[in-house]
Amino acid sequence: MATYPTIYAGQRITSALLTSMLPIAAFKAANTDRTATTTLADDPDLSVQIAANATYRVVFYLHYAATNVARFKTAWTVPSGTTGNRAAVGPDQGVVLSSTSSGGQGRWGVHNFVTACTYGTRDSSSNQCFAQEEATIFTTAAGTLAIQWAQVTSDASVARLAAGSSMHVQRLA
Repeated sequence: MATYPTIYAGQRITSALLTSMLPIAAFKAANTDRTATTTLADDPDLSVQIAANATYRVVFYLHYAATNVARFKTAWTVPSGTTGNRAAVGPDQGVVLSSTSSGGQGRWGVHNFVTACTYGTRDSSSNQCFAQEEATIFTTAAGTLAIQWAQVTSDASVARLAAGSSMHVQRLA
């Protein structure tokens, strides 16, 4: 079992060492709305810098809203050379949930980081759905880790990644 960081007998405990043990968490304090765009772009809040030659456990909790016309899709930005796959769990892409129901069919796929995942909606720019994406990733280069998102079909209605969405990153090795 890998542990990070490795601590040796007699090693001096410093603030940098202690900080390296902490998980990284980022969250959305406010909604981000996008209209009339199908181009995946990094979310401005759910983005962090990660190190080269490292292993991380990553989880995104996504509170989102979109009309059924626009729908909602995601992918990940990872540093060049990063390996692994991400799991995507949420309402299935063809599902429209009612405004009072959280039921419906789901998706439980495992995908490449750049594969666009389309989620079902509540056919509303404000009534939210929930999706979770997670992976263990292996980096060879340092760089940005972020969730990307956009509308599936360009529409004047709002697609929203809502306040309360978060990302959690723990270095494993």
